[in-house]
Amino acid sequence: MADFYRDLKHSIRLFRQTPGFTLVAIAALTLGIGANTAIFSVVNSVLLKPLPFPDPDRIVTILNVSPNGSNSGASVTKFNVWREQTAALQDLSGYRFGVLNLTGGDSPEQLPWGQVTARFFRLFGAQMALGRTFTADEDRPNGGRVVVLSHGFWQRRFGGDPRIVGRTLSLSGDPHVVVGVLASSFSGEQFDPFPDVWTPFQMDPASTDQAHFFTTAARLKPGVTVAMGNTQLRAAADQFRSKFPGGFGPQASFGVQLLQERMVRNVRTSLLVLVGAVSFVLLIACANVANLLLVRATARRREMAIRAAMGAARGRIVRQLLTENVLLSLVGGALGLGLGLAGIRALLAVNPGNIPRIGVDGAGVSADWRVVAFTAAVSVATGVVFGLFPALEASRTDLNLTLKESSGRSGSGFRQNKARSILVVVEVALALVLLVGASLLIRSFMALRSVNPGFARHNILTMRMSVTEPRFMRSAGLAQLIQSGRERLRALPGVEAVGATCCVPLEGGYGLPFNIVGRPVESGPYTGQGGWITMSPGYFDVFKIPLLRGRDFTERDAAGTAGVVIINQAMARQFWPQGDPLSDQLSIGQGMGPNFAEGPRQIVGIVGDVRDGGLNQEPQPTMYVPYAQIPDGVTALNARISALGWVVRTRGEPHALGAAIQKELREASGGLPVARLKSMDEITVSSTARSDFNMLLLTVFGGAALLLAAIGVYGLMSYSVEQRTQEIGIRLALGARVGEVRNMVVVQGMMLAIAGVVIGTVAALGLSTLIDSLLFGVTARDPAVFVTIPALLAVVALIAVWVPALRATRIDPIDALRYE
Repeated sequence: MADFYRDLKHSIRLFRQTPGFTLVAIAALTLGIGANTAIFSVVNSVLLKPLPFPDPDRIVTILNVSPNGSNSGASVTKFNVWREQTAALQDLSGYRFGVLNLTGGDSPEQLPWGQVTARFFRLFGAQMALGRTFTADEDRPNGGRVVVLSHGFWQRRFGGDPRIVGRTLSLSGDPHVVVGVLASSFSGEQFDPFPDVWTPFQMDPASTDQAHFFTTAARLKPGVTVAMGNTQLRAAADQFRSKFPGGFGPQASFGVQLLQERMVRNVRTSLLVLVGAVSFVLLIACANVANLLLVRATARRREMAIRAAMGAARGRIVRQLLTENVLLSLVGGALGLGLGLAGIRALLAVNPGNIPRIGVDGAGVSADWRVVAFTAAVSVATGVVFGLFPALEASRTDLNLTLKESSGRSGSGFRQNKARSILVVVEVALALVLLVGASLLIRSFMALRSVNPGFARHNILTMRMSVTEPRFMRSAGLAQLIQSGRERLRALPGVEAVGATCCVPLEGGYGLPFNIVGRPVESGPYTGQGGWITMSPGYFDVFKIPLLRGRDFTERDAAGTAGVVIINQAMARQFWPQGDPLSDQLSIGQGMGPNFAEGPRQIVGIVGDVRDGGLNQEPQPTMYVPYAQIPDGVTALNARISALGWVVRTRGEPHALGAAIQKELREASGGLPVARLKSMDEITVSSTARSDFNMLLLTVFGGAALLLAAIGVYGLMSYSVEQRTQEIGIRLALGARVGEVRNMVVVQGMMLAIAGVVIGTVAALGLSTLIDSLLFGVTARDPAVFVTIPALLAVVALIAVWVPALRATRIDPIDALRYE
């Protein structure tokens, strides 16, 4: 231990004597380790940290599985079958989230709302600050109107009143008795936004409703694995198929997946790609530091030789040098920890695109023991691995030869810089791989911005209104509200068009199966499945969606008139490749339950395709139906699932009319609040936020890699010129022309750069396929990228080489012969 302290004190003294070397090395390590810490902190929060619930490794979500993939949507009929699987599952819970209105006062408020089954709070380990959760009786049909409040809402709205339990709140016009308040410790990180109020689901055990409108989770029983759970659920699928023959395809089944895996499935690939990217940045930074250490080792050969002459063993010298290297890395790691956390917080605050589990503006990303341990491990490993070779080189000294040398610089020509040359080649290759990845994502970014979404997005304001009050649970009442609201808004100066809808483009929607009346079904119970969007007249005008054939909806398409439907072009192409859709009728949602019972609908129009699912997704078959003709049961179901969307086209900046629009809609609805005002431009930006975030990070890392690689090339060639000062002076004295000396240095440097470019291009061709799922509108081996990036890197390397080459041409032969 005494030797270690002596080595440590000696290292600190040396670093103080060489501040330039120390600052450059620490800066490179801080950048490399900081980038790794930043990304690992996100990976830790999203992928590694267990969910904050009891037995998180046993909490699963129940899936519908088919050859086309899986989804976690659940119907009441499926839930009733799943809760019979007591051999594998316990605490089965259903839950869904929406909004409802806090009414009965002077200031109605739209609240985030959770509707859950009785065992939900037990499954997720919720503790109570006051009162209790729901009983089994309260979770049955007609079990009473009760509510549990979130801790934050209780504090904000009621000032933490300890007598809140037993009070009655008016929620969407219905009285609800408060039975409990959740503790502040209950984490809803997978529920976004976290509900202010919770009510019981009250599912009907005898229901035949096949609509999928909520999610389920359960805990595997002790000793039951995921594989065993899947076996049990496959048997349940056969049970469900025999009970509801028309509600399940022949190849469909059930399965389970760990809830945490399900939550992060859409971000796992992109996060792992970013981990690889920052690893490359760290490798480049370490290669630069290793080069610095090799240069420093050359300058310290006489010191090492004297130590050896005085009896120091080679192992003792190596230990001293490794102590210096690890100390450097630990300082860089400590600074990198702070830099990484601050940097990732700043980047996450931009708009990371709904990455799960990170909290608002990245608040959930913190330096827990995993992040600190990772940073420490990376720091130590960096110091040992990349400092070992320079330490071995420095300790390998020929005592007689070294002491006889008149200079630490003699005998160190370009050929003897093999190790440093290899490190520079590696730097250039890694930088090229990163720049190729960043360029592919930039190309995807540009492609997304140029794609035609199928709708106009400028000067459109969207907002949501919860219509869960009893008067709007019937189609006639909702249609009257929409008509009154449209009339009021169209009368406002600056408003061009107004519509209402369940589903604003790019914000998700519904889907239903359908049959074409009179056409035989080839396989399964339905002709096909498509998007199902409820809307009012004026919807297509707001978004300027073109009517290609037929007619639009009008106010005459009301209840009691013949049912009508409009389809999009994608549906017409897929199901009527040679025929005329306007001559056919659709039967929509038959067999989904009594709520969906209705007669056939005549196809009256075909509209242009809209990329409802995302700008990077092709338009899917879609059906549009008028609000006034929806069955009452479906209207009530939709009201509970999602809020009514209002869409308004304005002549100018849409938010300028926000207050006036809200006032008119409140008056039209009898005082209901309107919330979540967003322009379509904002919604469009949000829809691509995650891919934009990936591009931003990879571009930052690619730029850092390019800078570090350029510094590495420049540093090597500058040192090479310095070591060869006498040789270059002799060449000039013997008549070598300035251009020949310059070209000699340039060629030597560019040979390394070109070798790195070639190796990096080959590596990028293989590795670029790993980000294929993140690309849009560009292939993983895009020729433009694979021509431009190597050329760019070669130009940067040429600039980095040119400066030392010019300095070589200015060497004075007389001064060079005296140079030591």
